[in-house]
Amino acid sequence: MKKHILIGCFLTLFFNCKEVNKQYLLENSYLNALNENRENRAKNRVKYLELTGLFKLDSTKNTFGKAASNKFILDIENLAPIIGSIDLSKKGLLFNAAKNIKVTNAQQEEIERLELKIDANGNSIQLFHKQLKWQIITRSGALYLRVWDLKNPAIQAFKGFKSYEINNEFIFDAEFSYFETKRMESVESKLGIPDVTDFIGQLQFRYKGKAYSLDVGSEGFVMVGDLTSGETTYGGGRYMYIELPITNGSVTLDFNYLYNPPCAYSEFTTCLFPPRQNQLDFRLKAGERIEEAL
Repeated sequence: MKKHILIGCFLTLFFNCKEVNKQYLLENSYLNALNENRENRAKNRVKYLELTGLFKLDSTKNTFGKAASNKFILDIENLAPIIGSIDLSKKGLLFNAAKNIKVTNAQQEEIERLELKIDANGNSIQLFHKQLKWQIITRSGALYLRVWDLKNPAIQAFKGFKSYEINNEFIFDAEFSYFETKRMESVESKLGIPDVTDFIGQLQFRYKGKAYSLDVGSEGFVMVGDLTSGETTYGGGRYMYIELPITNGSVTLDFNYLYNPPCAYSEFTTCLFPPRQNQLDFRLKAGERIEEAL
């Protein structure tokens, strides 16, 4: 009997200690680290507000500018009728600047005609004209023209980010295990067509007595959907990163680090959506909300 009592006391102390540790995570050092993470991510994501166009290159000659006669129309005040064209052929991509239009590269060198080579990440170099910049990107094997406007009115209209109250109920002691080989999987995307992404391992945790798992991508990237999606958080799910262990083992899964993807506040993005196995059947009232991201 005494042995059972001692075991019971030990288990009670063990689980109480875990709760105390989670409470400790909400001390100033934890809050400072979380707020710094949110601020840094906000600075990076707010740049997506500069996006003003995303066009699929599905013809051989693709002119762009303000004129209605262009293949890709940019409705921007005081913009030239035609900026230039991107010609697609079996040989590759060729940019041609329109007459009397000054286009430069990142080194401020003037460009009139340039072969646009696609790098290992599926992107070309960026080109510039006044407040505009653009480049070719690759998504799902297709080429797109992505355009930024440094004076986009959406920048001033944006009201900032809003999050749930920090909640230690959604900080978990999880187990992470690497897959034997990296898994490539097709997932849905903002473009309306599937895209392929990789998963390197799986997180396992318990909430209210039930076991859950999440597939994890490279560098600890996690896409999550839950019952708040489409209500108080972005309908296409949210993102976060975890710190990957060197080998299989315990990790902290802190959903207070969840954030809405850029698709939440820009229509010219190409976000991936969480796969079916990363859809949770409870309300994750932690991390970033959607109200002020519209």
